[in-house]
Amino acid sequence: MTTTTLTPALQRLFGRPDIVQISGENIEAFIAHGDCVLFFTGDAVRYPEIDDVAVILPELMVAFHKRFKVGAINPDTERAIAKRFQVGIRPSLVFLREGVTLGVLPRVRDWAVYLDEINALYNAAPQYVTETN
Repeated sequence: MTTTTLTPALQRLFGRPDIVQISGENIEAFIAHGDCVLFFTGDAVRYPEIDDVAVILPELMVAFHKRFKVGAINPDTERAIAKRFQVGIRPSLVFLREGVTLGVLPRVRDWAVYLDEINALYNAAPQYVTETN
């Protein structure tokens, strides 16, 4: 668990059973299969938009019919993970498929912009083709 003081919005998000708290130990298993989103939070005092994204993210899960699983990056361990995914702005949502980054959405956005940008990320993603004999 995090030692950073969490705002009430982040406490609610981290407490949800459908949100996985991600650290360096479990990230590989989490991103390896399917579509997922990593939520990079950071210091909510320094970046107050984090609370907005913490409230919006569960609504995005519903809007996209739980198409993606969500992992909230533990603020105490996020620096190394952020470097790996080239995340320099907080808050940021990183969208992945099978461990491959599809795109990063930094900062809070309007609802319609989220919907358009997330749809664009998934529609532009490479299609995986399986060979048949």
